[in-house]
Amino acid sequence: MTFARSMDCFEFYERAKKGEKMTQDDWDLMTIPMKAMELKQKYNLDFKNEFVPTDKDMMENLFKAGFEMLLECGIFCTDTSRVVKYTEDEIWDALNNVQKGFTLGTGRDSVNVRKRNVGDKRKPIVQGGPTGSPISEDMFMPVHMSYALEKEVDTIVNGVMMTVRGKPPIPKSPYEILAAKTETRLIKNAAAMAGRPGMGI
Repeated sequence: MTFARSMDCFEFYERAKKGEKMTQDDWDLMTIPMKAMELKQKYNLDFKNEFVPTDKDMMENLFKAGFEMLLECGIFCTDTSRVVKYTEDEIWDALNNVQKGFTLGTGRDSVNVRKRNVGDKRKPIVQGGPTGSPISEDMFMPVHMSYALEKEVDTIVNGVMMTVRGKPPIPKSPYEILAAKTETRLIKNAAAMAGRPGMGI
């Protein structure tokens, strides 16, 4: 079987301009919930008290349901309010060509992120941080340093500054750029003060 080439950002952009028009409410409240209920019944998905299923048949059915969900529903692009669809070949190509590993951070603070299999005995990478949560300017650096000080945390997933120089980082304004640069500088400083200057962000 010959698979199509993986979709790149340029092709996604083109499809995001031309896909089916839809409101976010219709996507969030109708399209996804209705399809999820349909697939739950079709594949008899019932995790009972198991947060992460370990039954092989259940895992296989969950994969099939997820594959079918992506194939039939696609992805909603909030910027254009359009649905981006993938072909079956494109999905398989993406699954079969997943990057096997990469490095985050530098020097002695770097970590190798590798593909893990079901039941893998290797320790997973721990990414800690406030993950997109809004944080005040005065607490931004201390909050991130608290994560960098935790030895179990391998990399930082940062929060966002509520203000910069006392002003909100309004999208497409100079303050948005300043906030992004300031966040990076403060997190790097926080990691350095925690004794981990090469920690990945």
